[in-house]
Amino acid sequence: LDTTTPLYSENLQREVEELVKVIPLQNKTSLSQYVARRKLILELFDKILKRQLFIQQQGNRNIDEKLLHNLIFQQSTSNPEESDLWLINEEFIYFKGTSEKQLKDIKISGKPLLKEVLSAEEDTFRKSLKEDRYAKRPDILLFPEENKCIIIEFKNPDINVSDHLMQINNYASLIWNFASADFTFNTFYGYLIGEAIEPIDVRSHDGDFIEALNFDYLFRPHKKIAGFLEKPDASIYTEVIRYSSLLSRAIKRNQIFIDKLSAI
Repeated sequence: LDTTTPLYSENLQREVEELVKVIPLQNKTSLSQYVARRKLILELFDKILKRQLFIQQQGNRNIDEKLLHNLIFQQSTSNPEESDLWLINEEFIYFKGTSEKQLKDIKISGKPLLKEVLSAEEDTFRKSLKEDRYAKRPDILLFPEENKCIIIEFKNPDINVSDHLMQINNYASLIWNFASADFTFNTFYGYLIGEAIEPIDVRSHDGDFIEALNFDYLFRPHKKIAGFLEKPDASIYTEVIRYSSLLSRAIKRNQIFIDKLSAI
């Protein structure tokens, strides 16, 4: 194939048709199921946001956040590949990670995330103010190979996200200061996801946030993550984004495949 010739597109299409002939029917069926699943997930996402599910009409308890969390990554599981994290970022399904687990129980490749033997000062801080900081439960933690840590937090659609801007920083601080020696995280990324987001309100709470020119979200390029007990400071990049914006993006990314499947 020569991409500079006038016949490139025609020749490429001929090669595509030959390749399709040798792909087993089972694989073609699997691909159709893969696209069909995404179509259903997008429709379910939309119905949850519009509160159209039967379960959302039962009782007085608002379970929208739980429904959205489990839609994207089932709680208490540790296999991103089987999740629908592609709704946030296509790359996320390829990382190691956990959903809704206490920090003390999280393992990466069989190794505890947080160190188990603490100094007297570390242990005092861990249990100060009548709480066990190792028992905290980030909604989602993902661990790419390059010493990165991704922290994702969900908020109920009717909760003002501006009131929770520091939650991800607190998780990052615990991981930064208490991570096992097997892990040398040097880059943190945070994603705070809700629906009740007013950009001016976000910036009034933290003026470091900036409204993105496109895609309807806010980002904070840099925020210090405090190191203590002689550990240096780290930093985190954070985005604040609406569920509806995630849905809109995901629909656009997948629409061409869904249209092809629907046309069959």
